[in-house]
Amino acid sequence: MKRRTLLQWIAAIPALLPLNRIRVFAQPRDLTPDAISVLHEIAPTVLPSSIGAARIRETADKFVVWTRGYREGVALIHGYGHPRLQKSGASPVPGYVSQLAALDAAARAKGGRWPALDRETQRALLDAAFVKAGVRALPPRPAGQHVIADLMAFYFRSSEANDHAYSAMIKRGVCRPIAITTRRPDLLRG
Repeated sequence: MKRRTLLQWIAAIPALLPLNRIRVFAQPRDLTPDAISVLHEIAPTVLPSSIGAARIRETADKFVVWTRGYREGVALIHGYGHPRLQKSGASPVPGYVSQLAALDAAARAKGGRWPALDRETQRALLDAAFVKAGVRALPPRPAGQHVIADLMAFYFRSSEANDHAYSAMIKRGVCRPIAITTRRPDLLRG
């Protein structure tokens, strides 16, 4: 075997390896347990209390599951008249972890953990975090700008939130037969 052939084979090996799975600087792919704990503490501040503590926690848990299932480079839905296909960006999880740590540190600087602070202090901390992240409005879907804005978009843009707002089982965004859409939706129970 010639030396040149051996070098060509060695140079070709990296092309065969799935290097797209290697993360630079060991960025977290999942929210850390501390980040999840802080998210659970902040969720009652930004989600409606009328849905109850159990559903607030369930919504935060669903958001955590959504972060675990996030995939980069996936084609997003594009509407009629929008010829450019957009793809999902880099995972927002590393930013989420640092944002939740910053909110926890800000709460501790104000005198304790998040639930111990009064509502005005909590809102002031969230306002400052939103300004820093450049959040000006609730995104149409979680977009990675700030974890709390994304949690709010995750809930408030959901079919469940729509049903709760109208106290009826509208099931917006859920595929259903046309016959169902022509009659008045059933009222929510309890």
